[in-house]
Amino acid sequence: MSRDAALAFLAQAPVIHLATTTPDGAPVLRTLDFAWTGDAVVFHGARAGEKAACIGRPAVLGAEELVARLPSYFLDPESACPASTLYRSVQVHGTIEEVTDPGEKARALTALMERLQPEGGYRPLDPRDALYTAELRSVLVLRVRPELVDGKAKLAQNRTPEERRQIVEGLRRRGAAGDEAAIAAILEACGEAAPA
Repeated sequence: MSRDAALAFLAQAPVIHLATTTPDGAPVLRTLDFAWTGDAVVFHGARAGEKAACIGRPAVLGAEELVARLPSYFLDPESACPASTLYRSVQVHGTIEEVTDPGEKARALTALMERLQPEGGYRPLDPRDALYTAELRSVLVLRVRPELVDGKAKLAQNRTPEERRQIVEGLRRRGAAGDEAAIAAILEACGEAAPA
C-alpha cells in the first residue's frame, strides 16, 4: 500500500496493537482504542500503568483485516498447497511521546471521543472548562508520530487471471459472510471487472 492508503486503513481499524519494550527490555504488547489525528496515533492510559513506563521508547503499532480465507480446493481438488489468506495490514513505527499541553490533550481526547462516541452526548472537552480541568491534568495521553509506515494488501495480486477467476467463483459459491466484499476487494486491487 502507499503511505496514504496505509494510514487511511489504519485510521478506520477498530483497534490497534502496540508493541514496545519497557526500559529494562521486557516486551509489551497491548490492544488499544485509539484515534488518528492526521499526524499521530493517540491513545490514553493510567499514569501508573505499563504504557507510562514506555514513554520515549520505540514502538510499532499494527492493525490488520482478514479479508477472506481461501480453501485449497478453490484452486486444486487435491493439494493443500493453494490454501491461503487474503488480508490488509499496516505497521507504523515511531516513538511513544507524552502529550502534556492541555489544549493538545483535549484535542487528542476529542478525537478519541469522536471515534468511539460519534453520536455525541457529552460537553466538548475544553481545558478551560472546570468539568475537565482535573481530568485533563491527571489522564495520561500518548502519541506515536509515524516515522515509518508499512502497509500490505494481499488480495490475489500474485495470482494469474485464471486463478483469480477461480477464487472469485469459489467465493461466490461459498457465499459466506464477507465473501462479496472479498470479491470486490480482489477485483479492485487487481483492476479487473467482475466476471459475468
